[in-house]
Formats: sequence, C-alpha cells, structure tokens
Amino acid sequence: MTKVIKVFTPIKRVPTVIGKSTNGQKLPFGPYTLPQVAAAIVLLVVTSVFAMTFPVNPAVTFATGLIISIVIVFAIGLVPYTGVRMTSRALWMIRLIVMRKPVSASGMPINAESARNAVFVDESVVLVLPSRQSAIEASPGVLADARLLELVAAGSSGAGAASEGRN
Repeated sequence: MTKVIKVFTPIKRVPTVIGKSTNGQKLPFGPYTLPQVAAAIVLLVVTSVFAMTFPVNPAVTFATGLIISIVIVFAIGLVPYTGVRMTSRALWMIRLIVMRKPVSASGMPINAESARNAVFVDESVVLVLPSRQSAIEASPGVLADARLLELVAAGSSGAGAASEGRN
C-alpha cells in the first residue's frame, strides 16, 4: 500500500510585488517590489520637505526631487533579488565605502593575527609557449622559432643567442 506524503516548504527567492492599485487598475510601469515602494515613499517625503524649506523655487525643487526619486526607484528595480534583505545589502555597501579596513566574507573579524597570514593574489599575465617538439613537427619553416623557444626554455640571454648564431 502506498502513502502520499505532502511536504510544504516556503517559497524562496520570489520578491513580494505590488502591481495593482486598490481599485484594481495596473500601476504605471509596475509591478514594484517592496524596497522600491519604500524608497519611493521616503524619497517623495524628503522631496516635499525640501520643497517647503529650501529658499529656492518650490516647484523647481520638487521637480528635481521627483526626477531623482524616479531614477533611484528605477535603479533599485535593477538590483537582482537574491533573498538577502535589501537593508542588509545596503548596510554592507555603506560599510565598504565608509570603513576602508579589510573585510572578511565569512563574518570573522580580521585582526593583526589573521592579516599576517593573509595572501594577496595579484592579476598577472602568463605567457604559455608551445613545446619544442610540437613546434618542430608543425612545419619545417618554423625551425628558427623552435630554436628561439629552445633558447627561451634554457634561459639563455640574447647575447648568447647572437654569438651562437655567428658561429
């Protein structure tokens, strides 16, 4: 006899979005994620306060703040959703900008002891030369190239190569 077993797991990596208004109409350029909605609300409140307090034309201040708000909300929409809270990601980026000390991805603090054992890997260009035998077998016209490869592999200097060529 077989038994049916049902396992319910929470949905992962699916952002909560707001796509319709209260009357059922689609939001323009929507749907929007919750971080986008929160950023839009905060930025529009800040824009309104600036429009009332700055000693310049309030219409120009509000229009400028509105354009900046739209750009920022659009940029937040381009951030890929990974399941990590947006506030955690923002705080991590701010910490990288403000505190210039080394950071560990594992969460372990980096101190003098761990920094002493750290290894810095630098980008480097590696020249990969074919083996002598494959260069000789490729064609008889590359015999000079094969000799050059042999000299490079043996570590001889250019002056030694020139004197060997004269003899």
